[in-house]
Amino acid sequence: MTLRNLRIFLAVADCGSMSEAAKKMHIAQPSVSGTIGEIEDQYGVRLFERLGRRLYITPTGTQLREYARHILSMYDAMEQRLKNADETDLLRVGATVTVGTCVLGGALQRYMRETGNQSPQVVVDNTHVMEQMLLKSELDVAIVEGKITSPDLVTQFMMNDPLALVCARDKNPFGNKKTVRLAELQDIPFILREKGSGTREVFETVMPRVNAQWVCNNSEAILRGTEMGFGMTVISRRLASERLRSGRLVEIHVADASLERQFTIVWHKNKYFGTSLQQFIDICAQYGRNITD
Repeated sequence: MTLRNLRIFLAVADCGSMSEAAKKMHIAQPSVSGTIGEIEDQYGVRLFERLGRRLYITPTGTQLREYARHILSMYDAMEQRLKNADETDLLRVGATVTVGTCVLGGALQRYMRETGNQSPQVVVDNTHVMEQMLLKSELDVAIVEGKITSPDLVTQFMMNDPLALVCARDKNPFGNKKTVRLAELQDIPFILREKGSGTREVFETVMPRVNAQWVCNNSEAILRGTEMGFGMTVISRRLASERLRSGRLVEIHVADASLERQFTIVWHKNKYFGTSLQQFIDICAQYGRNITD
């Protein structure tokens, strides 16, 4: 088994197709199918079931996929370390949208100031994307607002983040009421984040049936649409704070539900902890405690 064999196998496992894997690796398709056959023959196992034109990974293939990710991640980290032995480690950091907007910048400033390290590479997307990138070793660490489902990822509490039910000041569907119950929200049009967002996940946990009039992956678009009266929204109070202070938006309290979630720091359980990664996690945890103190 060679590193090349592992890379080809992993490309097939991720793409679900020999031809797509060949395109991704910039090699001929027969080389891809030949490599998979070579591995299967060498160990007497079946990595994929071939049903019609589709490939389905087997339980053995799933196990190899996790080993391959870990082995290749460690190898690539070793190569990067040796090639840049005289440079500071460059972390790859992920964040969900609310974290990236409200929290990450301050945490990164403290990390750079206290360690003297350069700014990490940053990717901002929803929780589902962060989880997949961590599993594929495309990120070293992430701070997310949603629930992590993979048992291969480790989570550490960072801070609480209260959500707010808000609407336009002059478009309040409840008139002068400041408190409502969930049942009163059933037919109200909402502007919500996309599926996979931690904000939407929290809201749909307490209110499974919601009238999603708009779906946006941009917090500013959600706030602007709400301010213009196209619907209500549930969003981090941190994101809505300026508009709440100015009176452009008003908050409606929900009597029979708690709208709050947590920001958590996440990494792969097999991740090699260099000095920079440990420093980043420690500083983020301390930063979260300072904000909530």
